Amino acid sequence: MKRVLCVFLLLALGISLCACGAKEEQQTSDQSLVPVDLSTGAWLGQGGCYRIEPLELPGDVQFCREGQIYSMDHPSVGKTIVYRDGEELFSCEGMAYCLSKGEEGIWLQEDERDGDTWFFNMKLYSYDGEPQKQFRLEMPQDCYPGRIENSNGHIYLNCSNAIRVYDLEGELICSIPHGEWEGELILGGDGEVYFFEEQDSGSGGTISAIDTDQCMLTEQFVYDRGFVCGGDAESPFLQILPEGLFHMELDGETRPIVLWDECLLSVSGMQEAKALGDGRFLLGGAFAQAMQLVPCEPSDIKPKILLTLAVLPTQDALDRELDPTTYYSDVIQSITAFNAVNPDCYVKLLDLSEGGSLTAEQALTRLNTGIISGSAPDMLVLNGSLSPFPFIRQGLLRDLTQDLEADPDLGVEDIVLADAIRNDCGGLYVMTNRFSIETRLGLCSRFGDAWGWSFDDYLRIDAETPEDHMVIYNLTQDYFLRMSVTRYLRQAIDWKNGTCDFNNPQFVQTLEACRDMRPTPEDPENMIFGMNLMGDGVLVTEMAMIDGVTALASESRHVGQPICIIGWPTTDGSCGSDFGLFYPIGVMKNGAHPELCWHFLKYWLLHPNTDPHRGIPNDRPLMEKLIDEARHIDPNQEWSDWYDGLRSPMTEAEITQFQELLRRMEHTTMYDETAFEIVSTEIAPFLAGQRSAEETAGIIQSRMSIYVSEQSK
Repeated sequence: MKRVLCVFLLLALGISLCACGAKEEQQTSDQSLVPVDLSTGAWLGQGGCYRIEPLELPGDVQFCREGQIYSMDHPSVGKTIVYRDGEELFSCEGMAYCLSKGEEGIWLQEDERDGDTWFFNMKLYSYDGEPQKQFRLEMPQDCYPGRIENSNGHIYLNCSNAIRVYDLEGELICSIPHGEWEGELILGGDGEVYFFEEQDSGSGGTISAIDTDQCMLTEQFVYDRGFVCGGDAESPFLQILPEGLFHMELDGETRPIVLWDECLLSVSGMQEAKALGDGRFLLGGAFAQAMQLVPCEPSDIKPKILLTLAVLPTQDALDRELDPTTYYSDVIQSITAFNAVNPDCYVKLLDLSEGGSLTAEQALTRLNTGIISGSAPDMLVLNGSLSPFPFIRQGLLRDLTQDLEADPDLGVEDIVLADAIRNDCGGLYVMTNRFSIETRLGLCSRFGDAWGWSFDDYLRIDAETPEDHMVIYNLTQDYFLRMSVTRYLRQAIDWKNGTCDFNNPQFVQTLEACRDMRPTPEDPENMIFGMNLMGDGVLVTEMAMIDGVTALASESRHVGQPICIIGWPTTDGSCGSDFGLFYPIGVMKNGAHPELCWHFLKYWLLHPNTDPHRGIPNDRPLMEKLIDEARHIDPNQEWSDWYDGLRSPMTEAEITQFQELLRRMEHTTMYDETAFEIVSTEIAPFLAGQRSAEETAGIIQSRMSIYVSEQSK
C-alpha cells in the first residue's frame, strides 16, 4: 500500500456530524491531539498512554492468570481443548462450556441432562493440565445451570433462578434466589464474587455483594452505562465505556485507565476486559477481535487522521432497541483490526441515531443539515435507512474507480461486483467486502439447463400446478410486485442521461404478470420447508441465498438431483438472480479526507470474514482461493467448517455452475426506493381494474420522466 503523508486532523470529538450533539466547527491543524508536553515529551493525558496489539487466540477466552490467557475450543463434538497463551494445555472428552480459575487449579463446567433433571459436572485440573478430581451436582426442578466463578474455597453457580454456592467437595452451602434468567457473576479484583444485573446491553445495571452467611444479596451500587467486568489489584472492577477503560471502586466511583481519543484509538464493540498484569489489559467482545492494551511511550503514538464511518440502523432496529455494535458487528470488527495496524489513519464508527435517541427520520434530517453545512462524515454504510441513490443523484459520493485505478495492488477486474454496481448506480459509488446471491432454484428435469424463466413460463407452470402444490412458496401480490418492478427499474432507467423507458410492451407484460399471478401466502395449512420438498414435487422452485462458494453445491446435494438456477421471472427469460451486498460503504466527496478512505476500504476488501457461510468475498483472488480450497475438502476429516456440512470436495461441474452464475449476473438488489414508490402508486388503480396496462405504463412513463430528469441534473 502506498504511504500517504498525513497532516493530522484536529477535530473536536464532540462534533455533531449531523447527529452527534451540538454542532462545532471542524478544524484542521498540524498540532497533534495527543496530550504530550511538546518541550519535555511528558504525557499529560487524564488516562494512561497505551497502544493496541491484535491477538490471535484459539477458541473463546475464559480467564487470565499471572499474565497468561486461558481459552477453550471444541474442535469436534464431544471434545474440549484448553489453551494457555494459544498453546494447547490439555484436552478432555465432553463439551465443557465454562472455565473458572481457582487457587487449587482450573475448574471445568459441564452441563448434563437426564430427562427433566439437570446435572452439573465439575472437573478440576492443575495449572499444568493434570486432572485432580471431579464431582457431579444435581439441580432442583426448574433450575437450569449457568456459568461459574470460584473464590475463597467456594464454587458459585449462577442458575436460571438462583445463585447456588458449594464447597470444593460439592456440598451445598446456600441458595440465593433472583429473578428468572437475570444477572451474571463477576469475580472482582479483590477476590470476591459479585452479582450484576444488566438493564440492557451497555445500558447500565446493579452490582450486588453475595452474603453466603445470611444467604442474601446486598446492593453495592448502580451504574448507568457501559460494561462492568472483574478488576485487578488496583480496583474491584473494570468498566468499558465509549470513551475509554476505567477502574471502578466498590462505591461505583471511576478513574480512567485509558481514554481512547487521547491515544488515537478507535475501539468499538468491546464488552469484556481482563487484567493481564504489568498494566496490560485484554479487550474482547462477542462481535470484536480480541486485542491487548499495552502501555507505551508518548513518542510511540503517531499522529493519525481521523476518518468517520456513519451508520443509521433501520427504524425497525431502533424500535427493537438493537445495539449498533451488534447490528454492525462485522463492520466493527474490520474497523478495530484496521485501526490496530494502519499507521496513517484511524476509523471511528458514528451512530447517527445517537444510540436510538433519534428516529431514523430525525437522524436523516440532521445528516442532511450537516452535509449542507460542511460537516459530513467521511463514509456512510448505505443500507437500511441510508439508501445510496439520493447521495448518488446529488453528486455526493466519490466514484471509487479512480482509487482502484491508482492502487498498485488492486484493479477493477479484482472486484467481483464492479460491473453490477456500476450497472445499477452509474458508477462504482459503493463498495462491499462480501456478498450473497439471491435467486431461485428449479429442477433440471423441469427447466432443463435454463438460467432464467419468463413471466409466460411462470404463468403457464402455475396453471399446470395442482392447488396443493406451489410454484413459489409464500407468494403475495405485494411481494411479486416489488420483486418484478424493482428488477425492471434497473434496466428501464438511464440515470447518466436522465431518461427512462416504461411505455413499452415489456413493461406492460410485467404489469399483467403482477395482475395474473396466483398468491400462495403462508398459512398453517401450507407451511412447508426444506429443499427435499422441491425434489418431491411439492415445490416447483425454491428461494435460495447463496452465501458461500460451496452453498450452491450443498443445495444441489440436499435435493439429490441436478438443479438449475432460474432466479426470478423476467420479461425475456434472462437471468433473474441478483447480488446482495453486505454493508455497502460509500465515500462522501465533501468529507474531510475522501482520498484517504481507500486505506480502510482496501483493508476491508482484503480482510473479510472468510467464514465460508457468511458471504462470498468481493475480492476476486480471495474468492478464487476459497473455490480452490473447496476442491480439496478432506472427506475423512472429523469436523468441517464448510457450509451446511459439505464434507467432500466440490466437483469441477459444481464449480463451473457457480462461476457461470456469476458471469451471467448483471445487477444487485439495490434500487431507488422513491422510483419504486412512484411506480407502485400508479400500478394500484390498474390492479383494482380501473385502468388498462397500457394506460398505466403511459402514466408511469410521464411521472418517471420528470423524476429521473430532475435527479440526473
